[in-house]
Amino acid sequence: MKLNKSLLTCAIAVALSSSFVAHANIDDKNQSTSVLASQVSTTAVGNVLTIEQTSLQGMGNDVMVTQQGDGLEANVTSLGDNNSINVDQKQIQNLSLTYVIGDNNTLSHSQDGEVNGALSDITGDDNSVNVAQFGTGFFGINNEAINVVQGDANDIAVTQQDGGHWFYNLDLQGNSNKISASQAGLLNEATLATISGDENTIEVTQNGLFNAFTLTELVGNTNEVVIAQEGNFNGVTVTSVRGDENSLEIEQAGDSNTATFASVEGNENTLSIDQEGNTNTFTSELFAGNDNQVSVDQQQDNNQVGADVLGDNNELTVMQNGSMNETYLGTIGADNEFSSVQIGNENSAHIANFNGQGNDVDLAQAGDMNTALIQSSYPDTSLTSNDNDINISQLGSTNEATLTFASVLNSNNNSVDFSQSGDLNAIDLVMEGSNHSIDISQQGDMNMVAGIDTGAFIVGGDNINFTVTQVGNGNLVEGAITASNTSVVITQVGDYNTATVSQE
Repeated sequence: MKLNKSLLTCAIAVALSSSFVAHANIDDKNQSTSVLASQVSTTAVGNVLTIEQTSLQGMGNDVMVTQQGDGLEANVTSLGDNNSINVDQKQIQNLSLTYVIGDNNTLSHSQDGEVNGALSDITGDDNSVNVAQFGTGFFGINNEAINVVQGDANDIAVTQQDGGHWFYNLDLQGNSNKISASQAGLLNEATLATISGDENTIEVTQNGLFNAFTLTELVGNTNEVVIAQEGNFNGVTVTSVRGDENSLEIEQAGDSNTATFASVEGNENTLSIDQEGNTNTFTSELFAGNDNQVSVDQQQDNNQVGADVLGDNNELTVMQNGSMNETYLGTIGADNEFSSVQIGNENSAHIANFNGQGNDVDLAQAGDMNTALIQSSYPDTSLTSNDNDINISQLGSTNEATLTFASVLNSNNNSVDFSQSGDLNAIDLVMEGSNHSIDISQQGDMNMVAGIDTGAFIVGGDNINFTVTQVGNGNLVEGAITASNTSVVITQVGDYNTATVSQE
């Protein structure tokens, strides 16, 4: 478990206890059009180097700091234009602090060792930050990089190797910014606290075990976030995304990985999740807006998907290839599209809360002992759902499919198509309303259309077309249809089949 005490705090305490302070102040220098270069090399223990530069129109200051030893600090402040700062530190417990206010600045931190810290605090435009930290760290013995950036067209790159490191981007404001981070090893953390602006690009790569990425808040439009994690027990957490036309792509390769989205609000956002391995989980607590796309692809076994969407014209697609996988998709709105495909055994799919108009549900399962549950009014059975198109296809044996609509108020103009191929399959449905079209096809032996729990299916309303076709032996149709102007057609081909349907 990592230590809670900040690495930078520890490093500052070590630096302030040193016996030597080197302080170079060039605030009172006359303005010059020539390049002002300062190169300082310090090889000692416990030194503090402070450099302050101000260039209102000098257009070209250059600072280079090289330190080798333990417990060293480099503190550089630059006020002006076209400044270039380079800090190179080797060994342990070193601290690099840079503060920049101005335009066209370039910052570079290079630290080789353990328990080092790098802070970049920038206010201005066209800044570039490059942080490279190397050294092995575990359980609190680690390197830490913090960036606080306010301005436009900033480019931030962080590379951390050998594990146990922390990277924080606390504040990024502006447009067309780019953040890239690469971490390798165990127990790395990358946190982006606040990003506000448009057309920003975020790319984070983590390779190893027990790595974590957190995006606390993303506010703006047309932003692109790409997170790639390779290894086991890695986690991605996105707390809040607000804006339109944002793209978030998560790729996780390994076992026991998680991707969690607490809140995504806006229109025309795209969320793509690709998880390859066992016991992986994707959860989206609230996806609110219109014309959004959510795509999840999971490979292997014991994976889980859960997503809730509020809005219209949204598209949710889930592909699971493996056994004992679970999918839950829920929405409130109109003209949404659901697509769930599961290949393997003992998978389950639950689609609920599609209360609204014109939703399209496509669910396909291939394998044995799979379960499909479609609930149009769950958990509030008083809500209605109209003009929906529902298609359920199951290939294999001992599969179950259940469909329920509102039981208090009527749902109307829905089209339902069931298809099962295999033995010992079951279909149950509860529908009330008018102008429904229900088509059920079963191929195989010992299949049934009946109440899985109550003993019979129930269909009520007016102007209903109900068709069942069973091909095989020992099949059963049992239920009740309470409706007027209703057409019921039962076709059974095979031996020892039974059909009992009551009409009122």
